[in-house]
Amino acid sequence: MHIKRTLSIVSLISILVISTSADSFGQSSEDNRNDRGKDGDETVYTIKKGDTLWDISGEFLKNPFMWPNLWENNNYINNPDLIYPGNRLIIPSVILLKTEPAEEAAPVSAAEATLPRFLNDQAVVPVPGEPITASIPSMPAHPKRPHLPDAPAGAPAVEKPVVSSDTIEASGYVINKIEGYGVITGSAEDRNIFADGDTVKLSLSKGYTDKVLLGGKFTIFRTSGPVIHPMTKKKAGFIFIPVGVLEINRVQGNDASGNIIRSYTYAAPGDLIQPFSPAQPVNRVTKVADDLQGYIIEAQYGSELSAQFSIVYLDKGAADGITPGAIIYVIREKKDDIIGELRVVSVQDTTSTALVIRSAEPFGVGSKVTTTIK
Repeated sequence: MHIKRTLSIVSLISILVISTSADSFGQSSEDNRNDRGKDGDETVYTIKKGDTLWDISGEFLKNPFMWPNLWENNNYINNPDLIYPGNRLIIPSVILLKTEPAEEAAPVSAAEATLPRFLNDQAVVPVPGEPITASIPSMPAHPKRPHLPDAPAGAPAVEKPVVSSDTIEASGYVINKIEGYGVITGSAEDRNIFADGDTVKLSLSKGYTDKVLLGGKFTIFRTSGPVIHPMTKKKAGFIFIPVGVLEINRVQGNDASGNIIRSYTYAAPGDLIQPFSPAQPVNRVTKVADDLQGYIIEAQYGSELSAQFSIVYLDKGAADGITPGAIIYVIREKKDDIIGELRVVSVQDTTSTALVIRSAEPFGVGSKVTTTIK
């Protein structure tokens, strides 16, 4: 048995694509000042190697979470994760005036991560002949700005995705109906946990035997719920938690077996399967037109405190205008201070899945989120 200990949290860290923070701000503040120029009512900053909008926002606006304001005012930047040395960044004086010149932003640190655990100890087994079901679960547009130079000659032409397909496939979602084609019953070796390279036995649900074919790839998953909205106390849906991917190597009536070819976490008897659908990466950060507010309704591993790179589920989805790649901010309930930043991984009709990119302090289920910063 070749057990890979790269579980979902670790793999999300390794596949997350975010610009590396900050060699440039290791330079002296005097050097930074020398690169600032005035152009009417605007401050112009020349981007250096290693710069990120996050760091520049912290330097000029005294709040790194204000970086979307810089993006908004420099519409030649297509992907805010990719900015190029030598390009000029316009910082309108109106933004500078809005920032209080007092204290510098507190250092951003990841909340203490909690160990992954199962959301509940009982597996959901499909009812023969029936699918598994459950009752459910801005930014302003770019202003017109003068076009500034494109990336200098020799700059990388290929943009990395802002959300990789692996991240999407491993993150799961909250939805109102989940269908299971079969269930893992064990293995020939009579083990209770499985990972890459292991062969598992399957019991197929009645009515699904003709849909499970030799060589077919299936997502291994488990469910938990119903998810209860922390504010309204209404049912929000059930969580679909991906465990891995297997390839069918034997089908005989209702019995089958498969080889696990990818693991996000350990599989176990009682985990379910449904057809695997490859995810398409999200190549650009997107914007939400409306000023929306909502809540974190659950976390992937049920932790109360959401650490950096963990997965959370929100009560706003495609019907509300949320799109993959959108930036969402976590704020305090009574005071709109930003305490975290999320990037939307995938969307369902009324819910969305997001990755914690940054956290200034711990937050969790019940924390308030917004699509715009004031």
